Amino acid sequence: MDTVDNILLYTENVSKNFQGIKAVNNVNFKIYKNEIRALIGPNGAGKTTFVSLLCGRINATAGRVVFCGEDISNLPVFERISNGIGYTFQITSIFFNLTVYENVALAIKKDSTNREENSVSEVLNKVGLLDRIEQRSGDLSYGHQRLLELAMGMAQKPKLLILDEPTQGLSDSEIENFKKLIKDISSSTTILLIEHNMDVVMSIADNISVLHFGEIIADGDKETIQNDPIVQKAYLGD
Repeated sequence: MDTVDNILLYTENVSKNFQGIKAVNNVNFKIYKNEIRALIGPNGAGKTTFVSLLCGRINATAGRVVFCGEDISNLPVFERISNGIGYTFQITSIFFNLTVYENVALAIKKDSTNREENSVSEVLNKVGLLDRIEQRSGDLSYGHQRLLELAMGMAQKPKLLILDEPTQGLSDSEIENFKKLIKDISSSTTILLIEHNMDVVMSIADNISVLHFGEIIADGDKETIQNDPIVQKAYLGD
């Protein structure tokens, strides 16, 4: 599996310092094509900072990010999106005054009105929001707003979709549907999942990376992570 052709994204000694504080420290990380990778760790471990370095919201202090064989370390957010990196925020980021349809349509690279309408309906159907297509987005429940943001990310058809706390605010039934959806879309899209819900992580992740004080302390499949004494002490609480 660990071949150049199979690696979608990797980092080399990526670091980010904020006024002398090492939020991310010399992280070497790989994610493979069509993998569901979970990134876990305690609050303040540096997870959101790290994925912000991947998607270009902030620039690294040192190190580099390589995506599809290209060094993207200095590319702005919009170019990384064009290259195929999608990202949903930990805090909901939708256009509250627009309808559900309009939010998803904005995210689609359109080549015809027909295609736009079909694509919007298709992606909203997948996340379970098709019946709310004309509803004002600001009137949705928080859980449905999270699903709408997921739909917007999916609509861009990214090669890598980064999801930051996507199940926050979802009901149990919505979480079950979310897990099925992620399994489905991973056949065509690589998923990087930042998630505190360990049931979700253990249910759908192919591999797990554990971040603690800005450093990767463990990397492997769920059995490896569950049985790692360093992880148990740092995060799982055993």
